[in-house]
Amino acid sequence: MHAARYLRDAAVFAPCYIALDWASYIAPLGPFNITPWNPQPALAVVWMLLGGLHHAPVVAAAIYLADVLVREVPGGYGITAVTALVLAGGYAGIASLLRFLLPDLGLRTIRQLTQFAAVVVAGTALVGTAFVGVLRGAELLAGTPVPEALLRFWIGDAVGILVTAPLLLVAADAERRKALANLARRRETLAQLAALVAVLWLVFAGLGGDPSRHFYLLFAPLIWVAARGGMVSAVVASAVVQIGVMLGIRGHEGAALPVVELQALVATFTLTGLYLGMTVDERARAVQGLRHSLRLAAAGEMAGAIAHEVNQPLTALANYGRSAQMLLKRGQAREQVPEVIEKMLAEAGRASEVVRRLRDFFRSGTTRLEPVPVEDLFAATRRIGQQLIGEHAIAFEARADPDLPALFVDRLQIELVLRNLIANAVESLTGARRDGGRIRVSAEHDGEQQVRIVVADNGPGISAAVREELFQPFVSGKPTGMGLGLAVSRAIAEAHGGSLDARPGEHGEFRLVLPCVQSA
Repeated sequence: MHAARYLRDAAVFAPCYIALDWASYIAPLGPFNITPWNPQPALAVVWMLLGGLHHAPVVAAAIYLADVLVREVPGGYGITAVTALVLAGGYAGIASLLRFLLPDLGLRTIRQLTQFAAVVVAGTALVGTAFVGVLRGAELLAGTPVPEALLRFWIGDAVGILVTAPLLLVAADAERRKALANLARRRETLAQLAALVAVLWLVFAGLGGDPSRHFYLLFAPLIWVAARGGMVSAVVASAVVQIGVMLGIRGHEGAALPVVELQALVATFTLTGLYLGMTVDERARAVQGLRHSLRLAAAGEMAGAIAHEVNQPLTALANYGRSAQMLLKRGQAREQVPEVIEKMLAEAGRASEVVRRLRDFFRSGTTRLEPVPVEDLFAATRRIGQQLIGEHAIAFEARADPDLPALFVDRLQIELVLRNLIANAVESLTGARRDGGRIRVSAEHDGEQQVRIVVADNGPGISAAVREELFQPFVSGKPTGMGLGLAVSRAIAEAHGGSLDARPGEHGEFRLVLPCVQSA
């Protein structure tokens, strides 16, 4: 079974390798495979990278057949066999080193991309030195300077692998294949492709003269492509440009084009696109991870508030249940038990509503805005304050100005914010170990359409330097803090159309501004 699969893979690989060798045999240096673009080594390296080094004999055979069919064995069968073994061994060495350095072959980080590029550039230089050395030892270079032959071979193999191998790795990765398919369905992709083709025409035909002088124009669409589509788009753009350059060189056959310089520019173009695309992908992953962390942080911060909210109806249910038992014992079930049952159902519905809103919040981040009287919110705030202060010697006060309009907020989420601010104040006072600690929560008008809630304490204040980073994710002044509570609190306030800020000063003070119900 393994032998049949090995032969099947070899039967597919060898014709593909020979076809790529034939298609890229452009502007050769002498009759040998020393051309400015060699994509076929990328096919060999990726095949051994993904399938294993036991494919090296097939690679050597394919290189030998390509020399026979494409170049008609210019150095004789013996030298052709030696160079095939040298190239196959070199490509196997590159694949082996990449397998060792890159456990994840998807090239998903800047570090992995750097390791890949370094191995390719250094590896192709060594392979080129060995290959040109064999030809020089056999006196087959026909007066061509060794440095010139080596530079052309090195540029051709390095660019071929840098451009083609990432494209093959993308095609071999299931997740990246989906991204590639999505890319093909986007209208913007057609516009980007048209821009690349148009600029390639300008470089090689429209502006005239030396194409290398106008090559910089291609970096403009490259930035567009990589910034919008990341690594996958950059890989495709590099392949399109490489094919365009080869077609441009073939179209100017007979003209004195700086082929090696053009390919060096293609290498620069490719690496720029890959690094830019990788940076875009890493940033997108970081943003996604941050959102996930914030959601988890919100879960942790809301746990106390949810426990408090659910505990109240559960306690009421237990009390009503005991009342029903007492009524049954007294024989008063007919008159009063139905009323008790109605109250029990109401409390059960309240608990269910709390759980449902929690589920909706964590599933989609939705909020349920409703009119909330300030005094009702402050009643909950007093309970939260007493719960958080516990046995600490801290005075707590919560007072609101009279005649404040009702807030238009998600009560559960705003209680979470207040719980977090009060908890911070308690930790500040207990950490400072000061006598006579005080926390005051007040509410007042903030214009006609908003209410300002101030949470102040007489503990250590917040310096201007700390205030600049206080609401940044993962920035915490607590030894065991994650630095997400205030970030989540500000996000909730801003989602309501309000704000949350810290006031610098001698003592701690946070100001939460929230929208109120609009008067008709």
